[in-house]
Amino acid sequence: MSRGYIHVYTGNGKGKTTAALGLCLRASGHGRKIVVIQFIKGRRCGEHIALERLGIPILQCTQGDVRYNVQVQWERAKSMLRTGDCDLVVWDEIMAAINHGYVKLNEVLDTMDAKPEALELVLTGRNAPAEIIQRADLVTSMEPVKHYFDTGVPAREGVEF
Repeated sequence: MSRGYIHVYTGNGKGKTTAALGLCLRASGHGRKIVVIQFIKGRRCGEHIALERLGIPILQCTQGDVRYNVQVQWERAKSMLRTGDCDLVVWDEIMAAINHGYVKLNEVLDTMDAKPEALELVLTGRNAPAEIIQRADLVTSMEPVKHYFDTGVPAREGVEF
């Protein structure tokens, strides 16, 4: 790819991470090098197993101090962009890291602006700041219409995690 774009998957509905990982699956099929960095999330789910089978690293926050772990992830995220070793990088739940004050919005914006030209960058999470939406090339808002969770169905292995 000669030019990479910035994608944002936001909104209150289900499917933001799933959409980002679907893009990873497609890119992997074409031999692209991919890294997924998850902010906030620390639970191992089915997607981790699947990505590992494809050789796609998914870097999660470890247990312990959330603020510290998110900062570690943020340093990894910036490093991935600086090295230029990847074709696709996903910052999963970066919006949560910003909205909780763990990562500064201005730092994220500066890093987005400095991304290598050919890199495809995906940011996910609820409540994407207007400044991020403005800089993105593609923005999709997942909005809930109906969900069985609202009728008392708990999260199910292999579907929600």
